[in-house]
Amino acid sequence: MSSQRRIADLSGIVRAHAPVSGRAPLGAEVVDRLLGGGLVRGALHEVRCDHAREIAAASGFLIGLIERLHASSGRVVWVVDPATSFDAGTLFPQGLAQIGFDPARLVHVLPHDLATALWAADEAVKCRGLAAVVLQIRGNPARLDLTATRRLMLRAQENGGFACVLRQSAEAQASAAVTRWHVRAESSAPPGALWTPPAPRWRVTLEKNREGRTGEWSLAWNSECKVFEHAPEIRSETRSAENSGPRLYPSAERPGGAAQMGQVVAFEAAS
Repeated sequence: MSSQRRIADLSGIVRAHAPVSGRAPLGAEVVDRLLGGGLVRGALHEVRCDHAREIAAASGFLIGLIERLHASSGRVVWVVDPATSFDAGTLFPQGLAQIGFDPARLVHVLPHDLATALWAADEAVKCRGLAAVVLQIRGNPARLDLTATRRLMLRAQENGGFACVLRQSAEAQASAAVTRWHVRAESSAPPGALWTPPAPRWRVTLEKNREGRTGEWSLAWNSECKVFEHAPEIRSETRSAENSGPRLYPSAERPGGAAQMGQVVAFEAAS
């Protein structure tokens, strides 16, 4: 296929999934149908994961939502509760670029405490012209109660912006958010070629939906077309092939494992 034909085909796909009527379709047909045509603009949404080790998956899914809502333009203000970094580190620019997001668009806000993070997010949501405002927090702090989320929701509605609370190591909690998504990482299917990386893939549960219905799906992110797609099931023989890849074995010098390392000395006690 010629490069001109390939670009034309991709353009057709993007136009088919273009935002309409204040909503942005994600691309996955069943999900968009439950959402009433797509994700609502000018509203507060929520993405959560059960464990800190899954925050990368949850963040990647949220980046996909931002891309769908704002067509890869505008600044993204990402406000971080300092408690999150102890468990999960921080955003990685090269990783963002790999899934199609320009890290130069990101404004990373690192306050000293949760109270300042809540204030910063509230102020950012007042600003017009931003692609998104994300408040990343750990767990279910009492400060971020129903009243606080309702305030964020009203700000987003007034300015037509996208606001999202990203919760790591958190349980489902009542809030003013229009939708709440529970995200878990899933193994990606093997790439089609050695030089082609597999698409990011998640098990996503729509736990709350103002449109009514909820559901659970395996979704993948197409970073070339910037749309979500329903991910096919990975067959059991494929999983077995993945698990039978190259492994590390003990070297010839120590076939029985590592030698004893000797004693551990506490220098303070020895001095």
